[in-house]
Amino acid sequence: MAGDFALGGLVAGEGTFYVSRTKDRFRDGQQKCRFVFQVHMARRDRALLGALRDVLGFGAITDRPAQGMWLPSSTLTIGSRKAHLSATIPFMERHLLPCAKRRQFEAWRDELVEYDLAHPRRTGRSPCSVEGCNEPVRGRGLCRRHYYRATGY
Repeated sequence: MAGDFALGGLVAGEGTFYVSRTKDRFRDGQQKCRFVFQVHMARRDRALLGALRDVLGFGAITDRPAQGMWLPSSTLTIGSRKAHLSATIPFMERHLLPCAKRRQFEAWRDELVEYDLAHPRRTGRSPCSVEGCNEPVRGRGLCRRHYYRATGY
């Protein structure tokens, strides 16, 4: 657990939470948004990004070559609302200590939660209509097992 607080400190120093507003719009006219968490640092410290990704269970690490006077760098990026709701937000709530980055995170989190309530993510196929069955629908609102029982196939 102490390592998790060290990673929380890494986020406080090198992380950022931002909202990217796209040109696309929902049917109601509201602009679509992408919520992003990133940590950017010199490539020599890439192992820290890997540790953070392993703890969160999400994210992609990209590397950039040296440019001009800048050192080679690596960036951990998480842009999935599912990942944020299941991993990024719970981790930051537990391990990001009170600081300016915590305030940035809380504003970002509140906007993401409000956005997710207004525009729920697609969760894939609907569950079976038989009470207590959560298998995905095959046809006629039924999962494979219940579909076969209903149609005799």
